[in-house]
Amino acid sequence: MGKVKIIATIGPATEKPEVLRELVRYVDGVRINFSHGNANEWRTRVFNVREFRGDVAILGDLRGPGVRTGVMKPIYLNAGDTVEFRFANQSDGNYVPIPNQSFFRVITIDDIIVMNDGRLRLRVDKILSDRVVLTALTTGSINQEKAVVIKGKDYPIPILDDYDREALRFAVEVGMDYVGISHVRSSDDIEEVRTELRRLGGDWIRLVAKIEGPDAVKNIDDVVCASDYVMVARGDLGMHFDLEEIPRIQSSIIRGAHKCGKPMMVATQLLESMIEQPVPTRAEVVDITNAVMEGVDSLLLTGETAVGKYPIEAVQWLKRVAGEYEDEVHVERGVLANITDRLALGIIQLAEDIGAKIVIYSRGGRFVEAISRYRPKVPTYVGISDERLLRRLRLYWGVEPILIGDVRDYEEGERETLNKLIKDGLIIKGDLVLLAHGVIDTYNDYGIRIIRV
Repeated sequence: MGKVKIIATIGPATEKPEVLRELVRYVDGVRINFSHGNANEWRTRVFNVREFRGDVAILGDLRGPGVRTGVMKPIYLNAGDTVEFRFANQSDGNYVPIPNQSFFRVITIDDIIVMNDGRLRLRVDKILSDRVVLTALTTGSINQEKAVVIKGKDYPIPILDDYDREALRFAVEVGMDYVGISHVRSSDDIEEVRTELRRLGGDWIRLVAKIEGPDAVKNIDDVVCASDYVMVARGDLGMHFDLEEIPRIQSSIIRGAHKCGKPMMVATQLLESMIEQPVPTRAEVVDITNAVMEGVDSLLLTGETAVGKYPIEAVQWLKRVAGEYEDEVHVERGVLANITDRLALGIIQLAEDIGAKIVIYSRGGRFVEAISRYRPKVPTYVGISDERLLRRLRLYWGVEPILIGDVRDYEEGERETLNKLIKDGLIIKGDLVLLAHGVIDTYNDYGIRIIRV
């Protein structure tokens, strides 16, 4: 697999077994969007992924707090048309029902309402006692159960509702590896989800903070450092911020993640044109290349593989472009938080200087995460005895997890990992190998050996 990891969203376009079996050959992780479908559909997707390829990481993406339209018939608007939003659960078609008082508490005159992934924009013109009058700035439609975003504002809503609590319960039940927290605003939101997972017995699940709203951007350091993984969720960012601001925000999030030692992914519209076309645009290729060269750990496809006409081609193109530029990544290596980081950086620099492949055995993953953080330029393999840990590390830049059996100690783990790599042809006669682990047994023993195969 490549150094930059590939994640694909499973949806109607890829849930058929024959398509999913082909898709998982090319990816390191899959995403299941809890905003769509039901538990039976999610369970079938998880079961099929595990059956076709058991070492792929699975990310469950929470719907998150937000305001959505109620039950209604579609309303079509041209630019300049007016429409009313009322506090109601359903509508007869003459207005848009909003069954959440938070919307009416937050809005002010001249606020911009954004819907349909940014395609429909409306301006708030009047706020009356029982309704709000808006003018459409663009042409589009409003449908039931669709998100209502106020540009530049987050809703003061608890991070977890009953729907997302059930989704978390499901994630624990089926053994998911990561959970994405949508519309996160601060570290408090992350800790609330973490506490709920502990209550459900899902301590192993790692949390992905989705940076997509103004509060998360404002509190970026706080949010990033409290998370286990970071997502630059450009779809919602583009609904809150002017489009020309998104590249700057993306870069600042990536820098913040590097600084705090957290892995990160970029999502949304990486290959949007491939929903309808079999090849990407030149602009999309440049966009992917920029993200890769900034040092992201992974790239996430959403609509391209969930509903697109060319899901397999999309992941193939993403791997092809990422693979072309992943060796040109240059990240700041000067951030050394603790002795584990210093040991990891020293091992990488030594291996690069002598041209050795790195082979590690890991039981907890912390040392591997530190190795990945400093982006080794040499092949790096990690022996893992625990399948859950292996799937989690699958989404870390530049490390290739290898499943081995149970071993007595780290030295045996290194030997078994090396033997499997030789058997699989990943290490051949004449290769220089640096064997290492992150446990410091004594002051003079750092668990490092260099051998010639």
